[in-house]
Amino acid sequence: MLKFRLSCLALLALLAACSTPPGSTKTASEALPVSVPERLMQDLETDFSLPPQSAAAIAGNLAHESGNFRMLQEINGGCYGYSQWCGPRKRAFRSFAQTRGGQQTYEANYGYLAYELKTQYPAMIDRLRRTEDVDTAASIFMKEFLRPAPKTANLARRIRFAKRFLLSDFTGSACYSHAEMDGVHSPAPCPVIVKAAEAEAAKPAAAKN
Repeated sequence: MLKFRLSCLALLALLAACSTPPGSTKTASEALPVSVPERLMQDLETDFSLPPQSAAAIAGNLAHESGNFRMLQEINGGCYGYSQWCGPRKRAFRSFAQTRGGQQTYEANYGYLAYELKTQYPAMIDRLRRTEDVDTAASIFMKEFLRPAPKTANLARRIRFAKRFLLSDFTGSACYSHAEMDGVHSPAPCPVIVKAAEAEAAKPAAAKN
């Protein structure tokens, strides 16, 4: 479903580019924002052959850890990034990020996540490929990869994020296609796009006649 949606977005982007008036500065990407969890799920499905429910489970876990990908720095703590890497893992991530545009970038965060999954968690990934429900997948990733303290685990919230993402609801997530910052460690959400049909429906009845 996610790959189909992203394919549709690519087609719409192409159509938008073809229909942009000469001299206009508006680009297709401005009309078609893509969020971090949306791109993350696509990359996990492609790079690790994961089913949508497992890709969503990973994205849901990381959304819980990072305030829907908008709070990279841990509140009242020293952990950092989508996975809230701490200690030696954080130092390794920051070293990795130096050649990927910096620790705030998607390229650094996804790149290091993928590196860890490939080199240290192949057995877990193999199990996630065979997992049929998002609840189980979320639990596996939380317990084996993230290993949070019991008082902050909150598996139910991680699953809620994952199920939202499976329904293509990325409301409030940090933006991948429009990578701007609200603060030093706070990626901005995707811009709100009002579709023409929605704008038309919002007009007063008298204005439509």
